[in-house]
Amino acid sequence: MNGIEDRLRDAFGARAEAVRPRAGAHAENARRLRRARARRRVAVPAAALATAGVAVAATLPAALHDDGPDALGAAGTPGALVDGSTIVTIPGTVAGGAAFRPDALGTDGSVIGRTPDLRVWAAGASALKPRYLAAKAEGGLSTGPGFTTWITPGSWVLTCRTSGGLVRRIGPQGTTPEQPVLAGGGMVVASDPMEQPWEARTKGCADTGRSTENHLGSTLGVAKAFAYPTMFVVEPWQKRVLREIDVRKDRVVREHPLPTGVRPVTLPEQELSSVTEGNHTTVQGGGTPAPPEQVWQAAANGRYFAWVVDGRLRIAERDGWKVRAEIARSPRDGEKDEAAASLTAGDRVIAYSAGRSSTVYDTKTGRVHTWAGQVLAAGGWLLWRDGAAYRLGRIR
Repeated sequence: MNGIEDRLRDAFGARAEAVRPRAGAHAENARRLRRARARRRVAVPAAALATAGVAVAATLPAALHDDGPDALGAAGTPGALVDGSTIVTIPGTVAGGAAFRPDALGTDGSVIGRTPDLRVWAAGASALKPRYLAAKAEGGLSTGPGFTTWITPGSWVLTCRTSGGLVRRIGPQGTTPEQPVLAGGGMVVASDPMEQPWEARTKGCADTGRSTENHLGSTLGVAKAFAYPTMFVVEPWQKRVLREIDVRKDRVVREHPLPTGVRPVTLPEQELSSVTEGNHTTVQGGGTPAPPEQVWQAAANGRYFAWVVDGRLRIAERDGWKVRAEIARSPRDGEKDEAAASLTAGDRVIAYSAGRSSTVYDTKTGRVHTWAGQVLAAGGWLLWRDGAAYRLGRIR
């Protein structure tokens, strides 16, 4: 850093100690510093990061990050992937001034998100200003043509709301906030509290849904990703596999080993001892407690399956299941709270957001981009945080 950047850093740091920053302030300040560095450095071709058909291991140094407007082009988009003529702005605050954060992006450009008090708001390409849906959500947010979903706080109830305001409960037994609710192809898929997948049609929110049927037993595992008509279900307990299920036929079409880095679930070892009192003997259990549940993300499109374990993003080709890219986030990429992270896949772009930054992978070129803010991908749309607002546009 030069002297100006040092003074900027110190000034912003001192200001942060004294004043509560507005939404997006950290991203804006970080972007100013990155812009100054980008003007001075010699660009290293990002194409060197990947060769078609060859897996890439990338812990990106600062000079290789396409992470600011100057590095990304005049449009200031993540990787300049978006057609500039389609970009619209969605406010980062709602009526009353509360911060709005998107939870999900639909294949039709619809957006659903929440304010810090868990109130649910909807926006999108056709209605830029977030509008309140008169509900609160603990999780389970998804959106698409004519519908939105969310989980009612303190319950497993998954609510489906039509664009006309009709509200219905869907899911045979609902779902839990810890599990994803996934939408595509006019369907919603999720897992019930017993960790069994189910599916429902979204047209009019009229379908209450049903458990996924197959010939392998009732316990299938957790639905982790969905690229219509394929639902990806992980079963880490007995067979320890990842299954591809065709929801049109309710049939398992492929099985894979657990994705790299995903741990099988084992029961804790129990040390048994016996205690005799008179004529009665009691067996007591002890031993090691169960390990904490592993939190990981997954997403898919028509050609690729992507997953993130311990901050490392891997992308495999569905045809042949060969890992095409492996990307390790650098320490400067922010928090490692996987529970709050998101991994989304559009037709061309895969986006992983965690902490204050995102890793964006272009499946067409193999290029890796980073962005100081949240990024979501769905279908032909990309949504990203830009300062105090969000931009939404169609991918080229």
